[in-house]
Amino acid sequence: MPVWDDGIQGELTLQLINRNDTTVRVEAGPGTGKTSGLVRRVQRILHPEGLAALGRNVLVVAFNRVIANDLRSEITRVLENSPHDGDPVIRTVHALCLMVIGATPRPLLPHEREAMIYDVLTLFPVVAAQYTAYNEAEQALRDHEANLADHTALWQAVRLWLTRHKAILISELPRLLLDGINAGDFETNRYDHVIVDEFQDLTAGEQALFMKLRKPGGSIVALGDSKQSIYRFRGNDRDGLKKLEQLNEGNAVTDIPMRACYRCPASIVNAANTLMNLYPPPMQPANATAANLHVVYWRTPQAETRGMASHIVANIAAHPSDRHLAMVTRRQFGFWLRDAMKADDQDLAIDLSFSESLLETWPVREAFLYFCLLADPDQPTWRAWFGYKTPGEDGVYKAPRRNAGAYLRLFEAAGDDITFGTVQNLVAEPRTRPRGVGGKNLWDRAERLLQLRQELHIQPGDDASAVLLRIFDQQRWIGSANATAEADFDLVRSKCVSLVDEVRESHPDDAVEVQLREIARHLRYMIATREPFESEGARDLQITTLWGAKGMTAEHVYILGLCDEAIPGKRRPEYPGTDGEYAEEQRRLFYVSLTRSKRTLVLSRATKIHVGMARDLGLSVAANGFWADLRMCSFLRDIMATLPTAVAGTRWAGCGVDRGTADALP
Repeated sequence: MPVWDDGIQGELTLQLINRNDTTVRVEAGPGTGKTSGLVRRVQRILHPEGLAALGRNVLVVAFNRVIANDLRSEITRVLENSPHDGDPVIRTVHALCLMVIGATPRPLLPHEREAMIYDVLTLFPVVAAQYTAYNEAEQALRDHEANLADHTALWQAVRLWLTRHKAILISELPRLLLDGINAGDFETNRYDHVIVDEFQDLTAGEQALFMKLRKPGGSIVALGDSKQSIYRFRGNDRDGLKKLEQLNEGNAVTDIPMRACYRCPASIVNAANTLMNLYPPPMQPANATAANLHVVYWRTPQAETRGMASHIVANIAAHPSDRHLAMVTRRQFGFWLRDAMKADDQDLAIDLSFSESLLETWPVREAFLYFCLLADPDQPTWRAWFGYKTPGEDGVYKAPRRNAGAYLRLFEAAGDDITFGTVQNLVAEPRTRPRGVGGKNLWDRAERLLQLRQELHIQPGDDASAVLLRIFDQQRWIGSANATAEADFDLVRSKCVSLVDEVRESHPDDAVEVQLREIARHLRYMIATREPFESEGARDLQITTLWGAKGMTAEHVYILGLCDEAIPGKRRPEYPGTDGEYAEEQRRLFYVSLTRSKRTLVLSRATKIHVGMARDLGLSVAANGFWADLRMCSFLRDIMATLPTAVAGTRWAGCGVDRGTADALP
C-alpha cells in the first residue's frame, strides 16, 4: 500500500486521492473524508513515487482563511515525513488574486461601498435612471461582480469612483484577474494540478477563473456540496458543481459522490437528513460513536447564556483535550456567553471568531474611522467620515443618501484629495453660511473630527498600544452604552493588542506612526474580507456565528439562540432573492451547523425576551406589553422527532449525563 493510502477509510476517498482524470467533480457531504482525501491527494501528487510534481506547480484554493489555515496545517504535517520537491501553493481566493496581480490595493469596507453607490447615483443620472432605489443598484453591482448579469453603465461609473478614490472592491479581485488573463495581461495555465475546495461558495467568475489557472493537460478537482451553500449575499453560484461540464468547455467530468459521513454519529446524520428531505440524496451514517444529544430551553436569552455557560465550563473540565465549539445566532449571545464563562473560570482561553458586521454599531464605527484617519488617512476613509451625521438624542447617525451631493462638491473643490487642511478650512467657514442638510452634516462632522484630534492625538512617549487603547476606550464615544457596541469594542481592542505584537516583531525599529499605519491597513483588510478575528494558539472554546463555523469541527458543539426570530428571522431588504430563497439558505446554514459535531450536540433556545432587547438584537417579535414570546426555530421543529425531548434549562443535568448508546449502522 502506498504511503498516501495508509489509514484511509472508504473506497470513494481512495478514488479522490488516486484518480488521474483531467477534471474531477467531488460532491462531498460534511464529514465524508473530503479534507483527508484532498490532503493525501496533494501528498501523492508531490511524492517521487506518485506524480513527482514540483510544489510550485500545485495550487490548492480554499474559500476562507480558516479553511486555508487548516488545510495548510494538515498538508504540512503530512509532508513532514514525505519526500517532495517544494511546498504546494495554498491560498484563499482573494490572497491568490493579490499574489498573481502583484499589488496590495486598498479594499473598500461595506460602509464605504454603501457611500460609493450613493455617490454614483448622484453623479450619473443615466445610471440612477436604471435603478429605482439604492438596494436595486447594490444588488445589480453584486450581480455584475459575480458575472451573473451585465450592468455595464453602473460598473463604469463605479470604476471611475474607485479610480478617483484610489481603491478597489474586494469582490472585484477575481474578476480583475480573470479579465486580465483573458486579455493576455497575466500568464495563464499556471499550474499542473489545481484543487478547489467549497466550489459551491464561489461566484461564477471565480469558478471560471480557476479553470483558467491549469496548464493544458493538467488536472482540476472541484470539491463541494450544494447543501452547504450559504453565501448567496456575496453572489455565490450554488449550482457551480453542476455546471462543471460547461466550465470545462464540454469535456468529460469524472464524478466522485462522497456521502458516507464519518464525522457525526448516526443520530446527528439522521437529524441532518431529515432537515434536508427536499434535497436528496441523503448522507449515509458511517460513525458508530454514541451521540450525546440535548435539546434545552430557557426562559430568557440571558438565562440561556448564563445556564449554558456553567454547563459548557463543566463539560470542558470533563473533556479538556477535546475541541469545544459554540455557535450563536446573534453575536451578542456570544459575548454574553463568554463573559458568563469567564465569571465561572477566568483562566479559560475563549476565542471570539466574529467578523460579520463588526462595525455595525455607530460608536465602534466612528472610533474605527477616527483611528484610520489618524493612522492612515486615505480618500475612502474621508468619504466614510463625511457620510454620516453626528447623532443627537435620537441616536440617528445615517445621513440621507450619505450626504452624497455635499461630499462630492467638497471632494471636487479639494482636487480629489481631502486632507486635515481641508477639514480646518471647512470649519473656519461661518456657521451661518447656507449649506443645506448635507452641507450642515459635513460641517458638523468636520468640527467633530477636530475636537477628537485635540483629545485623542498621538502624545510624546506613546507606543502603539497606548494609542489604540485610548482610541478604542468605549467611554469616549457617543452611544457606547449599547451592549453590542461594548462587546465589539472589547473584540477590536483584543485584536489590536495581538496586532501590536505582530507589527513590533516585523517593524521593531519603526516609529509608532508607522506601526499604527500597518495595524490600520491590516484591520481594514480583515474586515473587508470578512476574516474572523480569531487569536492564534490553543483555546478551550471557540465562539462563532453560524456563518463563521464553516470549515470548523469539534467533539462538543453548542448552538444557542435557536428561535424563529433569529433563524431564519426576517429577510433584510438588501439580502438578494425572495423570502423563500432566503429561508432555504438559512435551512442550509442550520444544516452546516448541525454537522460540525463529532459527539456532543446541544441545541438551545429561549422562550421569552424583553421587547427592548429584541429591538437591540434586531429580532422581529410580536409584543404584548414589555415581554414577547420567542418561537422554536422552524428548522429545529422539523427535526424534533429525531431528537430527545426538550428539557427546561432549570432541570437539565448537563452535557455529561446520558451519552446514549451507539447507533446501529446499515
